Amino acid sequence: MKRHLLKDAVGIYLKWSLFLVLPIVLLLGAATIARADNDCFTSLNSGSGLTLMKVCISKDGNITKFESPAGFDQIGTGNLWRDGYSICTGNLPDFPNVPEGYDAGSSEAGFGTPVVAQPNGPNTLPLAITRTTTDGVYELKQSYAQDTAKRDVAITMKITRRSNADCGSKGCPPVRLARYFEGDVDNNLQAGARFAQDTDSVWEWINVPGNHGFVLSNLLDGGSGYATTVHTAADFDPNGSGFQIAKGCIVFAGQVATPTDPNTVNATNLHGRVIYIWGNITLNKSKTVKVSYRRF
Repeated sequence: MKRHLLKDAVGIYLKWSLFLVLPIVLLLGAATIARADNDCFTSLNSGSGLTLMKVCISKDGNITKFESPAGFDQIGTGNLWRDGYSICTGNLPDFPNVPEGYDAGSSEAGFGTPVVAQPNGPNTLPLAITRTTTDGVYELKQSYAQDTAKRDVAITMKITRRSNADCGSKGCPPVRLARYFEGDVDNNLQAGARFAQDTDSVWEWINVPGNHGFVLSNLLDGGSGYATTVHTAADFDPNGSGFQIAKGCIVFAGQVATPTDPNTVNATNLHGRVIYIWGNITLNKSKTVKVSYRRF
């Protein structure tokens, strides 16, 4: 049963949901903030011309390029922010908000070295990239699949609790897992660019005939409550003075109303996100969600 947070916030999340709008951002302890990788560790290429699909995945699991059709990049063109992910725990007032780890495509903190499984060799699928938070509590496994006919890439994210080090007298904290992107559709074209969202998806598109769009969708919610949100680059920046959405602790604060109007909002400076929330995760147990990126 779907439990979209904007329609059916339930259980422990509902109890303290009002507190989540507070712009509380905690430091990642002693974790080092480092330049994340926007490299092309794995390149998946198919078709040509109108059917071309070229996708790059970094060694950390970020989608760093999504060219489709030929000559049209759809994600993060020329920008540091592209595709990324985060884990945050907490639920005020019982549990403080603690960003466990994030990788925003230009900077990261809280995650260890990735472990890559690619049995068929370079630039092939299946591909799985596993990272553990530096405190050893959470493991995130990202697995990738491609459908060239639908022009999409699906990412399965499996989060596992490996330690109870963050648990206390009140139990273990709720967990939030997010996937997000900066949509720079059609080579970061600003004219006619809009952002919109619905229950399961968030997307940018160029509202001009002959142009394209790019959408992030929830495909599997893993029994979570979840939401789609849109934010400005200033509020997304994990090292900025805004809400630091990239760290994954803020759920509803700082949202941009959609659909946006290109006459008043520059959609190329916006970020779309799907965020999943669980009451807690039991030791050595996992929750699995699935998202997709698709060009339309």
